[in-house]
This record gives sequence, C-alpha cells and structure tokens, in this order.
Amino acid sequence: MPSRSDIVLGPLDLSGRGLEVAPYFNPLILKSEHDVAYTDYTSTEVLRRKASENPGATGREVPAVDFVWTPGRPLQECTGERFDYAVASHVIEHVPNVIGWVNDILSVMRQGAVLALCVPDRRMTMDFYRQETTVGDLIGSWIEHRAIPTPGQVMDFLSQSFRDTGVRPKPFERGVAFEDAPREYSDRQALDFAVFTHAENYYLDVHCTVWTPQKFVDVFDRLSKLGILAVDISVPTEHRDRGEFIVHLTKAGEPTVLPPAVPVATPPAAVGLARQIVRRLLRRR
Repeated sequence: MPSRSDIVLGPLDLSGRGLEVAPYFNPLILKSEHDVAYTDYTSTEVLRRKASENPGATGREVPAVDFVWTPGRPLQECTGERFDYAVASHVIEHVPNVIGWVNDILSVMRQGAVLALCVPDRRMTMDFYRQETTVGDLIGSWIEHRAIPTPGQVMDFLSQSFRDTGVRPKPFERGVAFEDAPREYSDRQALDFAVFTHAENYYLDVHCTVWTPQKFVDVFDRLSKLGILAVDISVPTEHRDRGEFIVHLTKAGEPTVLPPAVPVATPPAAVGLARQIVRRLLRRR
C-alpha cells in the first residue's frame, strides 16, 4: 500500500506554490522540500507555547507560520497570495462552519487546484458513538456564519465521546455500549459547558463535525449540486492505522449560492408569503 504521504500528496502539483493549514508541530509538507506557506489561527509564539504544554509535541518543533488566518476574516485578506494546492490534516473536524472554511481556502486557489484533507473516521475514533454530520448541520452553520462551535456541537462532542484509557481493543471494538463506555464528561458537565460557551461567546475546541468516507462524499456531493460548493470530490482512501481517511477536492469554479451576508428586516409581504407556505406544508403531513 502507498505511504500516507504518497496518498495525500500524489494528486497535488508540488512544483507550484502550496498552502498548509494548521500544520502545528507535524507539517505534511516541509519547506526544505517544497515551496509552501504555513498558516494558522494565531502567531508562532502562541503555538509554540501551546506545544510546550502538549505531551504529544515533546521533541517536535513548531515551524513558523507565514501569516495568521485571523478568525472571522476572509483568508484572501490575510494572505494576498494564490496557491496551486493546499493541505489540511485533522483540521476540518474542529471547524464550526465547514462550508465557509472550505470555500475560504478554495478562494485563494487557482482553478483546478487540489485541496487534500485528512479526516478522522468516526468508526475508529473517540467519535464512534456520535451521529454523522448532515447537510442540514453544515448549512445551518453556514447561514449563521458560525465563528465558534454551536452549543449543540459542544454538547454533542462532550456528552457522546468516550475517553480513551489506552486499553486495547477500544470499548467499541469490544462491543461495549455507550452507556458502559468510560467518559470524560457527564451529561450535566457537557450541558454546563454548552451554556457557558453560548453565554460568554467562548471558543471551546471540540470536534464540530463527524465523518465516515461515504458520508463525507454524500454530503459534499449534495452541497456541490446545490451550488454552495464548486468542487470535484475524489474517492476517499481509508488509512485505518491512523483512524482516518484522505480525500481530495479539486476546485471546479466558484460557488453560485452564497450565504446571507447579514440579517435584514423581512418585508411584511414576505412574512405573509412564508406563513402561507408553512401552512401548506403542514397540511400535507
């Protein structure tokens, strides 16, 4: 079987200028080998301080980021460059607004450029007991321009994830029901966190979305057909040793359907029409 690096980088035009999103202490593309820029949500200094407190980063170096992708700002404003390919490994699941995030990255890529994504597979990770993300989940966050996880995303992650104690096989591999699996947080604690993040507009880093390879393709295909995304989607490659799958999105154009820019007052006539439509739908049930 090809190596992980070969699978991820194979379809990319590595002779061009590349972008890696959030490489942290484990970049997939090395600057010593390729013309690549690194971006993350904060400065190199903050990332290195964070890594110094992370046991998993012991002995690893956090490379300098070339520019900060400031949360809430379009990527185009943060870089001013155009790229021939992009890579993001185990980032998409942390993003509150997946559609906005993907479109932001595609906005700085040339036509035909490829975005490589490494995505945790629900069937092999701490998200095993959670429900997979739907089209509706993504569209809701896209319409709301979510910059932080929703209370529902926080609640679901904290209340439905199991705690990996290091025992192998893992609970779900032994057929353990969720009710009997070890947990990091109780339902009550998860609820308290969800309420707190909403009340304080606080960014709590959670897995906002949950994927399997087939679900990812199904959801992204429907978004493309809607015109919300303009991508060609590869057949995902499963990498079971790492509990992930790898998928490539090729930029096929620009989205034709955009989210509402800002909330606007709805004209009375539109309100009346909307009520008529809702009444008709209810009568059909």
